[in-house]
Amino acid sequence: MNTDSLRQLLALADTGSYSGAAAISGVTQPAISLTVKKMEKDLGVKLFERVGNRYVPTDAGRILLKHAGEILDAESRLLASLQRAAGSAPVRLRVATSNIPGEYVLPLILGDFRSEKPHIEPVLEVMDSSRVVESLRSGGFEVGFIGISIDPGDLEVTPFCPDVLRVICHPAHPLSGRKAVRPQQLAQEKFLLREEGSGTKELMVKAFREAGLDMEELRVEMELGSTSSVISAVESGAGISLVSAWAARGPFAEGKIGYIQVPRLKVRRRFSLVRVKKRPLSPAAKPFVDFVISRRGFLGSYARSIGAA
Repeated sequence: MNTDSLRQLLALADTGSYSGAAAISGVTQPAISLTVKKMEKDLGVKLFERVGNRYVPTDAGRILLKHAGEILDAESRLLASLQRAAGSAPVRLRVATSNIPGEYVLPLILGDFRSEKPHIEPVLEVMDSSRVVESLRSGGFEVGFIGISIDPGDLEVTPFCPDVLRVICHPAHPLSGRKAVRPQQLAQEKFLLREEGSGTKELMVKAFREAGLDMEELRVEMELGSTSSVISAVESGAGISLVSAWAARGPFAEGKIGYIQVPRLKVRRRFSLVRVKKRPLSPAAKPFVDFVISRRGFLGSYARSIGAA
């Protein structure tokens, strides 16, 4: 029995398939099959059984997997302690995050985290929310941050920061600064949207529908790959859009964009920290998760101060 074998068994339990476990573990499907057969032979018990189209742990398998998680956690703590003792370089923690948390929210607290845990270096990799979820489930990342609502399933979802979407426009736009604008007054405007998979676009489409605006009839000028590119296009006068108050606060304070007050299009959401429920966190990921959760009060207060809550 070795820790690689234990990781493969955990991967099989997570995915329910030999092919899925092989993809996560970086080995072939036959290698996973051999690991399971050898472990069952050595221990004299059956560890997995097929139920429908999934492989699920037996009672003995669940006992083994519980202790496997504890063993791997202990191994990670040991390696981290040895690295610190040897004065080696910080442990890099890859974090999957959607646009707004990665560019505007998390940077506010990363400095404090590095001060408390100098041996851990979080590396933020920005992608759309749907890709964050896919990457977590495939085993590419331990921790992710999203701006959409999902059916949790195998994921643990922890809200950690509020946000508001606001309608932005060029400062010279006729509706800039106007209060209580009706959604129908925007029907002939040129709209700038985020690309498919974006949490912001998902909420925008939902808000339009609830406000009585038909997406099929709106004048969509272009779809862009990031919130910053949407804001830049709005600054140039290319159209209007709904964006996060976190992203809009700087350009608005500098006079580069204006707000259109549309009460029925003021959309609230919460950013969430996500991770796979049954997958033990590494010694680098666990303190990072705990730290982010401990800063929810600070982030909530900051969001209120900039109109994002």
